[in-house]
Amino acid sequence: MKATAAWERFWFAPQATSTLALVRIATGLVCLGWALSLMPDLFAFFSEEGVVPKPPEGQGPGVWGLLNLFPSDAALVAVYVTLIVGSVALTLGLFSRLAALVVFICLLAFARRNIWVLNSGDGLVRLLPLFLVFAPSGAALSLDRLRRAKDAFWEFPARAPWALRLIQIQLSVLYVSTVWQKVRGVSWNDGTAVSYANRLEDLERFPMPALFTDNVTAAGLLTFGTLAVELSLGILIWNRALRPYVIGVGVALHLGIEYSIRVGFFSAAIFACYLAFIPPETASKAILAVRDRLRSSPLSRARKGRDPVAEPVAMEGPGPAAARRERPV
Repeated sequence: MKATAAWERFWFAPQATSTLALVRIATGLVCLGWALSLMPDLFAFFSEEGVVPKPPEGQGPGVWGLLNLFPSDAALVAVYVTLIVGSVALTLGLFSRLAALVVFICLLAFARRNIWVLNSGDGLVRLLPLFLVFAPSGAALSLDRLRRAKDAFWEFPARAPWALRLIQIQLSVLYVSTVWQKVRGVSWNDGTAVSYANRLEDLERFPMPALFTDNVTAAGLLTFGTLAVELSLGILIWNRALRPYVIGVGVALHLGIEYSIRVGFFSAAIFACYLAFIPPETASKAILAVRDRLRSSPLSRARKGRDPVAEPVAMEGPGPAAARRERPV
């Protein structure tokens, strides 16, 4: 019975939607950045006159994509513009679930049209809006919320977190499976993997010091340290006490990767997943603190000074009692 109650609490016990709102905004911004990064090479990568004139064969039965079904330049532009509009709508929380579905379908269209220019990080970017299709992602901090309950915009109604849990599990499985795949090879076991990665000139962003590429001891420490960090992120991130430290080390790891290697939007998608582990009470306090700071800014005070009838409206988030009830994993 205790196991059943814990299972139901994990998936379905209502909690404040402040964390989900942060994940939605971050996902929308990542998808928007991904779309804008395609602009210089859009036709070169995805049109009939580009490097791959036709969709690759052998993608398996039932595989489809809008750009496979409609391979014209007009369709390419339409899907691209729709992706940008959908990403903006998802960020702002306008028709949030529909926007998430639109973004997912557009991302899938690009992935199926040319599989050779994308990597596993692009796959994670594509999964995030799919999870948000099933989440009440417009319940808080959104234009949807503003339209439905303007006076309660800064509140975070409680909802079942099962879709948010899927994002958390996805991140955990990603790290554990990554470590498993790495240790089955050679370079990650002999301590040379990071040295090799930092010497890939076609992927290099900024050069790493020779200490980390040519010194056997330093390269080994970085290699085995990376494995340790990734395994910790896959397992220890579920421990509430250790979570801030584990995520902090994870952020440092991915910033290091971003410094040295061009990995597209992989790290940005990972950071969006990290947000899913912020406890709702912490997210609520952070959002309300930003609100209060904005209200006390010189620009806000000047605007109120020009409007003699304007008065501040108190719109509080979940109180202490609600925060005590919301103790997610």
